[in-house]
Amino acid sequence: MPVLKILIGGELFSEIRRGNYYYVDKTGFLNDFLPLSAKVSLITRPRRFGKTLFMSMLADFFDIAKDSRELFASLKVSANEELCKEWMNQYPVILLSLKDIDKPTYARALKRFQEEITKFCKKHKYLLSSEKVENEDKVQLQKFLDREADEDTLGLSLELLINALASYHQKPVIVLIDEYDVPAAKAEENGYYDEMIQFMRGFLSSALKTNQENLMFAILTGCLRITKESIFTGLNNLKCYDISDSDYADTFGFTQDEVDTLLADAGLSSKKEEVREWYDGYCFGKNQEIYCPWSILNYVVDNMKDPQREPTAYWLNTSGNELVQRLIAHNSTDLTDSIDSLLDGNFLPAHINYATNYKNLTSTPENIWSLLYLTGYLTKAPKEVADELLLPGSGMDMLTIPNKEVTEIFRDELKKWFSHRLTSTQRTDLLQAFWKPDAELFAKLLSQTLLVSISMYDYREHFYHGMLTGMFLSTKAQTVSNLEAGEGRSDILVRDKNLAAVIEVKRTTEEKELPSLVEKGLKQIIDNQYDARFRGNPSIRTVLHWSIAFCKKSCLAKAIVACEQ
Repeated sequence: MPVLKILIGGELFSEIRRGNYYYVDKTGFLNDFLPLSAKVSLITRPRRFGKTLFMSMLADFFDIAKDSRELFASLKVSANEELCKEWMNQYPVILLSLKDIDKPTYARALKRFQEEITKFCKKHKYLLSSEKVENEDKVQLQKFLDREADEDTLGLSLELLINALASYHQKPVIVLIDEYDVPAAKAEENGYYDEMIQFMRGFLSSALKTNQENLMFAILTGCLRITKESIFTGLNNLKCYDISDSDYADTFGFTQDEVDTLLADAGLSSKKEEVREWYDGYCFGKNQEIYCPWSILNYVVDNMKDPQREPTAYWLNTSGNELVQRLIAHNSTDLTDSIDSLLDGNFLPAHINYATNYKNLTSTPENIWSLLYLTGYLTKAPKEVADELLLPGSGMDMLTIPNKEVTEIFRDELKKWFSHRLTSTQRTDLLQAFWKPDAELFAKLLSQTLLVSISMYDYREHFYHGMLTGMFLSTKAQTVSNLEAGEGRSDILVRDKNLAAVIEVKRTTEEKELPSLVEKGLKQIIDNQYDARFRGNPSIRTVLHWSIAFCKKSCLAKAIVACEQ
């Protein structure tokens, strides 16, 4: 099997190219982007989709202080000789990453901000001795080097750096700011959002709006577009490209052709369908087949070492999933009910708000689903599905979970949520009653723990279904819902070592109907042979049939031992 050189986590274009590591060529962006159509461009994409590597590539291409011909040899942009002659290594470049501005207080965030500016100034100390640079600018540059800049001066630092570089090179400057929205996101989490927004507004506006003669163009990347009413106030020369735009849809993430080529180069073409099921499904623009680079590269590296290795949720193990954690923790039953429906393979109609504000991300259901869509946890359903399910002119999109990897992320967070709602003792008591089986005790414990805290808005069958699914997901038991079994789809199937159970969930608004519903559920399990996949399995000793009927905060349950093998 071929062994490719793949650098996991590599974010420097020059390091990947000089080290002969595998690179999926995204330089075609330059052919589309140039000549310019906007003075300031914002491109938003989910995390781990190659934004930082992309910005590093741009910096190497444009930077007047470098000779990048060897780095770009044989790549797509190199075929455009006229463009390369006009643009390659022809302009001073400022590349700043704000991804580390994530401190718990505003004062510490500003200090970290100053460190980034100081680091840039150290690389350009020659500006201090140049006669082309204004003396007043040199004084401010020295303050950055000495870490003595106050808040106001720091807010004007980008404008100052642009002016100094433009004066020295006698050319306008290209500005590249990676992860521009991290400071606002972390400020919202830690309680200093208003201060950071005001600072960022001044930092960007002074440099990108009022400094036109010294600015060639600017590109910003991030996960979300923060509304013009906040961070971009007055920045009317801004063009935004989010994941719904067709422009540059294939610039971030891997396309189907790129993944197919990578798998073939790695000798893993036989894994194509497995990779598609686990990692495909993101819709950027009109392209429904976009893959997360982080997941694909990790998968290829692991499978070159061990072709029998099972797929895993690589995205789950990276930083940033606190977003889903916070949403589930603060929105409890309503959100988990909808997520459970999505986990069952259903679609969710939603209005997408593309101009978001970190301060109000979770204030409405519209903002929550918009946030999950824009950050990659949900994606748009195929057009034919949306056309079938949505009314014309509704202004809504149909959302779905993109693939198995993201499904695992949601399942993992639901497990944690239900784990927090039940103490270890309560969970143990419920499971002991369930597997015994003691239906009366199980129903009593369920009423005293999970049901006691639900609201009138949760009195839906799907909520009860999701509640039980989440409870079992929070244990080590294998749990699936709405799986095709026998002659239909069972509500919930659970297996814990050599024990298995089929659960049918019913709901009514009349408590007197509970007994008949319980019997109806048991009959449904038998008539439709929902336990077919368990019967005859030599590794399963006991199969239980459970029927649980709910009425508001009450429930009635009945269980039978269907077979013992």
